[in-house]
Amino acid sequence: MLTIELELLGGRYVATEHSDRWRAEWPPHPARFFSALVAALHDRDPVDEDEREALLWLEQQGPPVLDVDLSVDETVGRREVLTAYVPVNDVTLIGDPERRLREIRQRLSELEKSSESEATVAEIKKLRAAAASEQKKVERCVAAQRSSPKRATKKDLELAILLLPERRKRQERTFPVIVPERTSFAFQWPDADPREHRAALQRLCERVTRLGHSSSLVRCTIIDKAIKPSLVPRVDGEHVLRVVGRGQLARLESAYARHQSVEARVLPARPQRYGGPVKEDLKALHSAFSDEWIVFERIDGHRPLASRGSDLAVALRRVLIEIHGKPDLPPALSGHDMNGRRADQPHVAFVALPWVGHAFADGSVQGIALVPPRSMAPADRELLLRLIAKWEAERGDAREDYAVELGTAEGLGSPIKLKLKRVERISSKWTLNPWGWCRPSRCFVTATPIALDRHPGNLRSNTERTAHKAAAEAVRAIADGCERIGLPRPTRVLISLAPLLPGGQHVRQYSPWPLQQGRTRRARVHAEIVFEREVCGPVLIGAGRYFGLGLCLPMVHSEAMESGKTS
Repeated sequence: MLTIELELLGGRYVATEHSDRWRAEWPPHPARFFSALVAALHDRDPVDEDEREALLWLEQQGPPVLDVDLSVDETVGRREVLTAYVPVNDVTLIGDPERRLREIRQRLSELEKSSESEATVAEIKKLRAAAASEQKKVERCVAAQRSSPKRATKKDLELAILLLPERRKRQERTFPVIVPERTSFAFQWPDADPREHRAALQRLCERVTRLGHSSSLVRCTIIDKAIKPSLVPRVDGEHVLRVVGRGQLARLESAYARHQSVEARVLPARPQRYGGPVKEDLKALHSAFSDEWIVFERIDGHRPLASRGSDLAVALRRVLIEIHGKPDLPPALSGHDMNGRRADQPHVAFVALPWVGHAFADGSVQGIALVPPRSMAPADRELLLRLIAKWEAERGDAREDYAVELGTAEGLGSPIKLKLKRVERISSKWTLNPWGWCRPSRCFVTATPIALDRHPGNLRSNTERTAHKAAAEAVRAIADGCERIGLPRPTRVLISLAPLLPGGQHVRQYSPWPLQQGRTRRARVHAEIVFEREVCGPVLIGAGRYFGLGLCLPMVHSEAMESGKTS
């Protein structure tokens, strides 16, 4: 077992999220820490071969588990990001005179490691001559920039004035910061045996002084105590962190040889999902719906509320059927068999994702998700992805990364048009993160009302007995609905016509379900559903579950809710 602990000496972590310059990275990514170790390796010349071997060994140990403070959220622990304007480098240094020389040297290094054929030897000689010529050009360029002209021209004077502090140009920069309550965290490789490389790794750790920005100072050391991991590699994890694999050290060294800290660069890494440690009794307690969603974010157009979400879901389903253009769409996608009858098996749900559950939530639709069933065959999922790709290619705007427009059909209330863009990674918006809807919990509360599978009676009756009987029937219908999607029967169900979450809407604000004329209308209710033990979502219940009705939000503090407190 190898455990490396880091302490934030300033009590803060300054590192930018790789996919969003306005967000701070948290938790710290293992790939960033590995890069810090590589930087420590190369801060001495020549490089210590024992330390190099230690890093080559470490990159092969797989993703570590993390012990890190996960209480940081959007309002506590994240410093507000403000735009800073930083003076640019010396404006008299024009361009990058060493770029061509670096390219030649990199090619020369590659050839010298390859087989020594006649053609290779000839090219090596040619490149060495070119490198010598480029070296002289660089030296002349640097000498010219360092020397003062005998007679200053107007351009020389303009450049000199720009060097003055009050005249220096400023470049926009952001410095997102995390201030965790617990300032220490640790990476652990449980199955690693570091005895052969421990001394070299300890020397490297002692020379790691920062992680992320230069102001993010750290103390780094190897410890021998066991940790209680808060994040472990999981295929269904909420967090996506960058980790390293075999060849990471070579890729970092090759990238540095190319950019020399001058050109823009991207940290080579591979993504790995992380989540909390898996509890053994949760393995079978999943709903029939998968947590591998295909999510589209609303980037422009109307800002509809959740009450119009089913209209958008119907429109998206119609688009994919139209794109397919054939009557043989599999039941797992269409929800109907070849004869047009309703399919018995679970199929894809089209779910509008509303912003609810936050103190400032307004119930607006932030995006739409395609939620496949867990039983979906690989061939059906591949077809679904092909249809989405075809939709984006045929109707998307290439200038906006193939963003597509979606409009509701006529006869479904006032028309809605919005522009959607597929989310390639985990979105920074909590509403568009599948894990926020799928995480384990004992208590789930409806974000959109449940369309009951059978009519319960008059829930609005002034007669107490009638209303009580109708409520009891609604509770039974919801409990049956939980079993229908593979969950256990809940221990308690509380129903309401009014919303139970901030940003939710009253059931009367939703269009009748089903939307088609001439079909029996379903009664709709909001509900709080409590299970005996934690279950994993997504929880979509009721007759309208395949179009986003009955979407439930897992509550983290279910015990507080059971006692009547708000979370």
